[in-house]
Amino acid sequence: MYTAHRAAPRLINRWLAGLVLMATGFAAGQAQALDGLHWITEEFAPYNYSEDGVATGIAVDVLVKVWERLDVARTPADIQILPWARGYRIAQEQPGTCLFAATVTDARRDLFVFVEPLIDSNVSIIAAKDRGLNAESMEGLAPYRIGVVRDDIGDQSLVEKGFEGTVVRTDSARILMRMLQGARFDAISYNYVTARWAMAQEDIDASLYEPVLTLREGHMGYACHKDTDPGLIARLQDALDALLDDGTVDAVIQHYLQ
Repeated sequence: MYTAHRAAPRLINRWLAGLVLMATGFAAGQAQALDGLHWITEEFAPYNYSEDGVATGIAVDVLVKVWERLDVARTPADIQILPWARGYRIAQEQPGTCLFAATVTDARRDLFVFVEPLIDSNVSIIAAKDRGLNAESMEGLAPYRIGVVRDDIGDQSLVEKGFEGTVVRTDSARILMRMLQGARFDAISYNYVTARWAMAQEDIDASLYEPVLTLREGHMGYACHKDTDPGLIARLQDALDALLDDGTVDAVIQHYLQ
């Protein structure tokens, strides 16, 4: 005989099963959406760069760990490597796009939503030691020609701080280092760790150069299009937070910077 008290457990089980199916479907949908994000990086070693056409580096390895934690079936081969200025523009114009590693600034928070922090970073004025460049302040830089990578944080830092001298814009770190070596400008505005790495790739003796003025101290993260689904950003952020807490991010950093 069909009775209410016997039917209740079945109804509850069906309700629970429905919730499980809904949750499973939601998770699958989220994973599918995460799979659909377009990731862009640049040549900015050791944070991100290419080897045999495939992205690698600190930010890439951490992103792969994030994907693994979220069961996202992506690999470094899915990351597009572009010149910074082009990637920076695409990440602003195309929904579902994330660019990395990007230094986090107040101005950039108006343009992107960030998954952060990834790693500390700074921007310095770097010059040849024998150049005798006097740069104790921004005012002291005014007589000099400063090289930058177009739209890089080094470029933006000079603009934000009201640099009144000449800015020479290039399209890559390697071009920047070769032009610095050739004295095409007096100094560069760039991340010091990356500058040393790029110099080594160009067989330039990094010991001949030094940072003479720090323009910015901060950190980098993953910069996603402003309209990216907040739920996806939250999942990415939770995964990064867990990797920061358990020491995974530090281990990746030490692997490259030891």
